[in-house]
Amino acid sequence: MNTGPANTVRANTVPPIRREVLVDADPATAFDVFTTGLGRWWPLASHSVHGAGGTVAFAAGQLIEQSAGGERVVWGTVTRWEPPAALAFTWHPGYAEERASHVEVTFAAAGEQTLVTLTHSGWEAFADPAAARANYDQGWPAVLGAYQEHTRRRDDDGEDTWVALLHRPGPAAAPAGAVFEDPMFAEHVAFLHRMQQAGYLVAAGPMTDAAGEGMTVLRLPGPDQLAQATLLATADDASVAGGFFAVTVRPWQVMMQAGPG
Repeated sequence: MNTGPANTVRANTVPPIRREVLVDADPATAFDVFTTGLGRWWPLASHSVHGAGGTVAFAAGQLIEQSAGGERVVWGTVTRWEPPAALAFTWHPGYAEERASHVEVTFAAAGEQTLVTLTHSGWEAFADPAAARANYDQGWPAVLGAYQEHTRRRDDDGEDTWVALLHRPGPAAAPAGAVFEDPMFAEHVAFLHRMQQAGYLVAAGPMTDAAGEGMTVLRLPGPDQLAQATLLATADDASVAGGFFAVTVRPWQVMMQAGPG
């Protein structure tokens, strides 16, 4: 018996989840906290594949969780990125891409605050659409509550996390002297520009005494962001993911900085 049409009708009768929260920030900051700051507030202990101890971040156009042991799982792929107004992504944590639903988040000014609206749809991806919706209808309030609370206290998180990324030629490296002409080097430059746009980049450049080697210094807001920095350095940089560069991520404790002027 062909049950395809009946299943489609059943799935389409399940309405999207729509949740709203007001956060104490302007839309640009609210968007930044939700995206580049995701690993600082997402409740991994209760809402993840691998549990506490890892991190999650938007990297290379995907939403990726990395466990404390370095295992990675893709939660979804970005389908819309329009800062500071909106973003959207497919959603399949723990499942194959073919079982993806869809999440959209919008950010609208509301006086001195921002109204953040999350819409979760696409329940036909689940074997039991109604049960899946009921489960997420209980889960999203906890996630958005963590986001709302973190946005409220984001200025009280203490010291930032500094890291040094030490790059050297990888297994797919260009011949000596041709590093800067190789198309994969452009991917590394694109990564550096993304870190700059996110406000993380402090400095970057080649070593003058070792061909093909270089160093990048990043400063991530808040403490204990080494796992997120590692995920960005290895997954968001296509030159590293493709083997053109190998990278070592070193935590750095800054004891003194030059004053202004």
